[in-house]
Amino acid sequence: MKLPVLSLSLAFAMSAGASARVTISGISFLDRAGRGEITLGTVRGSIGVIDYDNDGWYDLFIADNPGSPNRLFRNIASPTAPGGRAFVDVSAATGLADDDGTARGFGGVVVFDYDNDGFSDIYTLGNHSNGTSGLLYRNKGDGTFANTSIAAGVRLTGYSQTSASATDFDHDGFADLLVVSTGNPARTLALLRNNGDGTFTRRSDLVPPVTFSGITYCHAWNDFDHDGWEDGLICFGVPITLKNVPDGSGIPGRRRLIDASATSGFNFLGPAPMGIAVGDHNGDGWMDLAITDAISGTYYENRAGTFVQTFPYTTFFGWGSTFLDAENDGDLDNYQAGSYSSSNIDYVARNNSDGTWTDVRAALNTTSLPSQQCARVDFDNDGREDIITINPGRFVSIYHNQSPSGNHWSSVRLIGYSESNRSAIGAVVRLKAGNKTQVREVVAGSSYSATEDPRLHFGLGSVNAIDQIEVVWPRRGTIAQRTQVFTGPFTVDSVLSLASNMSCAADLNADRVVDDLDFVAFAFGYEILLCTDSSQPVECPADLNTDGVVNDEDFVRFAAAYDDLICP
Repeated sequence: MKLPVLSLSLAFAMSAGASARVTISGISFLDRAGRGEITLGTVRGSIGVIDYDNDGWYDLFIADNPGSPNRLFRNIASPTAPGGRAFVDVSAATGLADDDGTARGFGGVVVFDYDNDGFSDIYTLGNHSNGTSGLLYRNKGDGTFANTSIAAGVRLTGYSQTSASATDFDHDGFADLLVVSTGNPARTLALLRNNGDGTFTRRSDLVPPVTFSGITYCHAWNDFDHDGWEDGLICFGVPITLKNVPDGSGIPGRRRLIDASATSGFNFLGPAPMGIAVGDHNGDGWMDLAITDAISGTYYENRAGTFVQTFPYTTFFGWGSTFLDAENDGDLDNYQAGSYSSSNIDYVARNNSDGTWTDVRAALNTTSLPSQQCARVDFDNDGREDIITINPGRFVSIYHNQSPSGNHWSSVRLIGYSESNRSAIGAVVRLKAGNKTQVREVVAGSSYSATEDPRLHFGLGSVNAIDQIEVVWPRRGTIAQRTQVFTGPFTVDSVLSLASNMSCAADLNADRVVDDLDFVAFAFGYEILLCTDSSQPVECPADLNTDGVVNDEDFVRFAAAYDDLICP
């Protein structure tokens, strides 16, 4: 299944009012909801970008207020605008509007494939007035979800959760959950380790003690020191760096998290830190931070593994935040949703590529709104990143990117398999095109405790070919052993699906793509049921798990890889 790449520019040309639209330095958005062209109703809560039905079009999950059901909006072809897209509420039909979820409060949303079955699942904070929290929905793969919160062991008592994220902190192939709560210092950090059997276990022994209980609206994971292990950056009133280190047992792969705040440089936050964006905005290969707060934001440059506070621009009371390349020029810009409960124009700072930034929020072409949560997603697959923003008590803004720069782009979709978590959370990608290398990292849980588009987007400017893509997978082994190099040239202006090594066993004809030709080869090979015979050995390329038999287990592996994946 290839991701389609379509443009909405023609479909919306007549309604866009191009003559009145503001464009600044090649950046221009239209708020489709503000114009009444796409509506998600009035909801309040964090956002999870999810392709729940694996059709290549990314849908939206929004956790709503207690008393209102959580919402899933499916991304469909517009019934009124040919070539356009629309969202339809499928919450009830998918099982996500159940009574348990409806009774629970809104909050952070984490989208991740916790059971590695190829279908994205949903976790949300789910605080309840009875003192319980934690809401997990398993994607059954048939268009519906099952509430597995209790069975999976994520339902907690006595925790008032304020943010959540997922990462495979010990690289055992299964993504774990970190939830941060307020009100009780002994219960501030809860690491829910994925047991690999569909259940989680709370491991208090693997996180450092915390002596204060300030509200934490956001946190994020990033391998800030490039040692190959993801670390946590927690935005309390006093920031905490959770350094990922061996647990001291001497057993490979056993890890724990310690407080390394004193040495990381991440040591200051403004009042009421709300949202966090992680991205390499200066192109030096190290991930920088933009954190919204009640004044003008807090910003850090990562200088070879140490955070140094910087002052690139001044904003206002901000909430959700994200880095995106709005005009695809190869440099990350910063968006901030802000001002709730008062109203203001959301903020966009354009990266001028020389260390300076320009306020281009007029290019959002919107009105003053009380905005709060946000997430980045290319909802129409046209290669220009869009933004979804919650305006509590008002409509949900759908900032449709209409930037006319004409610059090239590439989007990288990673599929982990067997040896790494299926969502590839924690994977680092370095894309080389022309004379520039850009780096991105797969995360689940950032902005204001949201999950954004998992595809890694790269603006390429005028460069029309990709030379090389390097992926460091979140799995066991040295960094060298975990690194795959995909040698180009690759075409631009498309989505590239890259497979980890195990998936590429399905590349039966060795042409570096798992496609229809491999399916034909697999179908013929599937007839050879027994591959190992002492009298006459038989070659069995379809025996993907090398157990000597071609059976349903091999078919499951092939089906998982049969996705036009590109192999090294």
